[in-house]
Amino acid sequence: MRINQKRSYKKLIIGVSIAVVVGAGVVFTMLGGIEKVRAAFQPKAQEQSVTLTGKLVCLPRKDGSETSALSCALGMKSDSGKYYGLSGSQNTELSDAAGSDKQVKLTGKLRSSSDPTYQVEAIIAVSDFDFTN
Repeated sequence: MRINQKRSYKKLIIGVSIAVVVGAGVVFTMLGGIEKVRAAFQPKAQEQSVTLTGKLVCLPRKDGSETSALSCALGMKSDSGKYYGLSGSQNTELSDAAGSDKQVKLTGKLRSSSDPTYQVEAIIAVSDFDFTN
């Protein structure tokens, strides 16, 4: 009888171990995998103050499709050729200048972006702007 009890105990331990491993895999998958778990434990990046110059544009789409005036996401193409999304003080003066040859100097906080639609390096929370020409 003791041998059967030992076998039952071993089967119980193996069954519980398998359940724990499967449960951990399910939780891991629900959390979005290793990258999302790592990101959850990473310290948040500090927002960086920046001043950039460039032109106001409709941001290009990642899929290469054309943007129309109705679907224009206001952004900036910096003098270095990088695209930035804009947030904050987006007023009509900035919107009206999109697509013009006016140079603009924007000041604000730089925030990371993982925009699935538009090609952007980051987002600028605009606090001040000035047209330079």
